[in-house]
Amino acid sequence: MGLLVATTGMAQKSIKIVGGTAPAGTERRAAIIIANQDYQQDMMDLKKVYNDADDMKEALDKLGFEIFELRRDLDRRSLDRLLAGLPQRLKGYQVALFYYSGHGAEYQGDNYLLPTDMPPLEYRSDVATYGLSLKRVYQAFADGGIRTSIVISDACRNLPLGRSTGLPTGLTLPANNPAGTFTMFATRSGNLSLENVKGRNGYFTQELLKNIVQPNWTLDKIFYETRKGVKAATGNQQDPSMANELDDQFVFVLKPEDRPLSTPVLNPTTSQVAESTPSRPTTTTNWSSKYLDLPFADLEYVPGGTFQMGDTRGEGDSNERPVHTVTVSSFLMGKYEVTQRQWEAVMGSNPSEHKECPDCPVENVSWEDVKVFLQKLNARASGSLHYRLPTEAEWEYAAGGGAIAKRSRFGNGEDILNPAGANFYGITADKKAYSVAGEYRGKTVRVGSFSPNGLGLHDLSGNVWEWCADWYGPYTQEAQTDPSGPSSGWTRVLRGGSWYFNSAYCRVAHRNPDIPSLRNNYVGFRLVAQSR
Repeated sequence: MGLLVATTGMAQKSIKIVGGTAPAGTERRAAIIIANQDYQQDMMDLKKVYNDADDMKEALDKLGFEIFELRRDLDRRSLDRLLAGLPQRLKGYQVALFYYSGHGAEYQGDNYLLPTDMPPLEYRSDVATYGLSLKRVYQAFADGGIRTSIVISDACRNLPLGRSTGLPTGLTLPANNPAGTFTMFATRSGNLSLENVKGRNGYFTQELLKNIVQPNWTLDKIFYETRKGVKAATGNQQDPSMANELDDQFVFVLKPEDRPLSTPVLNPTTSQVAESTPSRPTTTTNWSSKYLDLPFADLEYVPGGTFQMGDTRGEGDSNERPVHTVTVSSFLMGKYEVTQRQWEAVMGSNPSEHKECPDCPVENVSWEDVKVFLQKLNARASGSLHYRLPTEAEWEYAAGGGAIAKRSRFGNGEDILNPAGANFYGITADKKAYSVAGEYRGKTVRVGSFSPNGLGLHDLSGNVWEWCADWYGPYTQEAQTDPSGPSSGWTRVLRGGSWYFNSAYCRVAHRNPDIPSLRNNYVGFRLVAQSR
């Protein structure tokens, strides 16, 4: 097993693990595990809960967590006393994980863990009367000084109900989860967590156990892979949900690589791409970095490779051809589009039309405006990284998933674009063979609202068009390495489509030239980084 690391803690003594000692700065980790399987009302009994809890304990032990509690079949008084004593016990820890398997439900927007001594449920309000609010867990972590709180609930089983009908199932994601928390629920509000008749664990915990041990996977990545596995195992009948209110990334296992990466370096005076071979940044998690100390400022590592650039599916415009072979070097790319909050931190103003959402992408910015932003950002940046726009080749390479055999049609890793998974003009009249009609939002949405592609990058199709560094020019058939476009021109390149454009414009291969002074409420950008 590799070293264990998280990004938000203060320096503490090393944690002894198999294969080495985690360096100073690794957080102290605490875990609380509750398994409610044997209820006083026999009709509420469950089958796999003890297994879920035992296997989570074994996994978390190996991941450097101190197991404060592994408790089975807690009644209301026992649950209450456990949570009341947690804040004092958590002093000196930076990371705490709460795992619950058993019955749970929501009532009037609040979530409740159901103790084993619950009487028969007759009315919807019984959930709040006899259950324990999940807010108690968040509050206990906050009172204990925890900086990174992870709450996982494999609950929402089928509940018998007496006189009333329509007992709420599926825990709901509150509108305002506490800052510094990451929450995973086994299913969405209004749905059930299904029993896995043949397996040892419930479907959600079964998939989660596979993913938390993966080296260099962030909590976002772990959730998305768990969700994908649960949906596949249940035929899309169970769909987990998540709320991320962390300002920084957290990984359970960090496994560093030995060899250096090759990073494309943009010479600011010539705008040509040169080659260097710096080491990976040593202060980052999952080989990511932050370009500002603000939410959604993460950069993800994109390993270099070779791909076929252009309209490989024969469905695009003439400027997407001829298809040609391109090799790109490794680089760091913004996990999200640059937000209004980030723009304002650098520029001191917000040009966006949709100002009601500071974590939505900044828009109404021209290519020339972005150039000024980059100058100011690089002037204030400390460390070894220099920030710039992606080249058109880097953008298409990352949007399609990198150097993989089957590259996706859209930047979210999918071949069919659905308004449930991207922000675009998905009305019925503009439906394509490769899209699904659905909600048209009519404006930008908060970055990261939808699942990322396989490289961990969000919103590469839809939300806002994204400026690239290149002057626009026609493709040629020649194979190229790290192309940076023509040396001059009249128009720059925009990629990815937006909330105002249909799915045809959101394809990975689609190219859109426009004048560098263009400003519109559907045009923004994202960053890449290189070694200085």
